[in-house]
Amino acid sequence: MKIKFLGGAEEVGRLAIKIEDRDSKIMVDYGIEPEKPPEYPLPPEKVNDLFVTHAHLDHTGALPVYYHSYKANLHATAMTANSIMPILNDSLKIMRLENYTKMFNENDVDNLFKSLVTAKYGEPFEVDGLTATAYTAGHIPGSSMWWFQNSKSFMVTGDLYTKDTNLLTGAKPVKTDILIMESTYAGRDHEDRDEVIKRLKDSIKETIENGGKVILPTFAIGRTQEMVMILRDMDYSIYVDGMGNSISRIYMETPGFLKDSKLFRKSIGRVIQVRNNRMRREAIEEADIIITTSGMLDGGPVLGYIDALSQDSKSAIFLTGYQVDGTNGRSLIENGTIKIAGATIKPAMKVDFFDLSAHAGHSDLVKFIKDIDPETIVLCHGDQREKLQESIPEYNFILPFNGHEFEIK
Repeated sequence: MKIKFLGGAEEVGRLAIKIEDRDSKIMVDYGIEPEKPPEYPLPPEKVNDLFVTHAHLDHTGALPVYYHSYKANLHATAMTANSIMPILNDSLKIMRLENYTKMFNENDVDNLFKSLVTAKYGEPFEVDGLTATAYTAGHIPGSSMWWFQNSKSFMVTGDLYTKDTNLLTGAKPVKTDILIMESTYAGRDHEDRDEVIKRLKDSIKETIENGGKVILPTFAIGRTQEMVMILRDMDYSIYVDGMGNSISRIYMETPGFLKDSKLFRKSIGRVIQVRNNRMRREAIEEADIIITTSGMLDGGPVLGYIDALSQDSKSAIFLTGYQVDGTNGRSLIENGTIKIAGATIKPAMKVDFFDLSAHAGHSDLVKFIKDIDPETIVLCHGDQREKLQESIPEYNFILPFNGHEFEIK
């Protein structure tokens, strides 16, 4: 088996894995690093089948680039496929607005979806001599670990979370000979999730009772919906703005992927979905809590809300997701400043971070490996991969680099 990472080997983001095994030639994911401008993986190489682990841009954002040059069957769950559509169309809009180099066009997005073959969890199918099966990865609704069987078995985890959340049950180990696994949080463990949620809700309550408002910048896919469910028992006025509302509708219209779809629908019914500028002005006046994109503060309605409330020292910005270097969110945490419409401002609002990551922490990754007990582990999508290797040196690890092809016999 030959493996080549076109991106995402020794870094978090822009994952793209090309795998050749006997008669099969496949690729798993083809994503971007969502910076300004986005960073793309190495140029695509022709394959017969392309498998998508989940809808986040760092795993899907370059898919249309592939379909600009080549054809391939595209395999994804229905939830992932439905979630990809709005974010790729949004990427086209951002390319135009920001005057970025246009890496793909509307026809490429159309060709992508014309190639789609939807997969169901636990139901194997054949591609070029390989048996392929999707298993839930626990990361966001529709996320998949892809397991393949030929003379040996191998599995690509994509982004992985092994504990239950409000939206999903955690990923379960699947026996495999070769494990190609993300390592985003290698060397780092998360604070207990229940404790984080309690601390967040206590901080929200304190802020509102002191006369302030809370802005919760959130990722549209997965995090917005998880946040709505976390806050469902808080008796406050909650407004939700941005693409997260579109994704929430997709989650309600695509059955079979949520842990409790009735509870999710009930939780969504508790919030006010912002649909226009008039409602944004209303939210600034009436809301206690505003859940809004973007999660890293690099665009979207969140900047308007922060600008409007920036001098209100009673109000707060509570971040719940990873903030990439160079983003407004990282600047806010480290320097207390963000850029809005080209101007750098220092909000008087309280700023805090609550770790609600949907990636497995170091100890969970170690346990996942031990439960599977594979012959070989290929670590990717992380910048501290050696920390896992040091924790369990009895296993055979490969730490690849982008652009280098290697063999596993």
